[in-house]
Amino acid sequence: MACQSTNEEMTLLDNIEHVTISKSIGYREFNEDYLDSINGATAINGFEDVLKSAKGVKQEIDVTKEKPDYDIMIYYENGDTHLLHLALGSKDQESQFMYMGHEKNVFIVSSEYTNKLRNILDVR
Repeated sequence: MACQSTNEEMTLLDNIEHVTISKSIGYREFNEDYLDSINGATAINGFEDVLKSAKGVKQEIDVTKEKPDYDIMIYYENGDTHLLHLALGSKDQESQFMYMGHEKNVFIVSSEYTNKLRNILDVR
């Protein structure tokens, strides 16, 4: 798997109002059967911190053989939305976010932020 740094950061369109999470059914698809929702200010602020920490890389992902763990819909206060895929790393490992439809642009989250993300998502 080739990686190449792009030094890009994830773009937040406004303040996050809430976030919905579902088990992913695959890249380029979005599962609307939500498992959970992030609504509280503390959890939303933590989630924003995780996204802001993500660093972009160009990376080839075999979207026919691999599958992200979660689909995430971000709802912003201004009415905009973002659809993301999340490949959640195990404890003390990196995670990867991708904007749906742009799977070659991966945003890497450090192991420290993966642990924070696992707490927010209540994944053990």
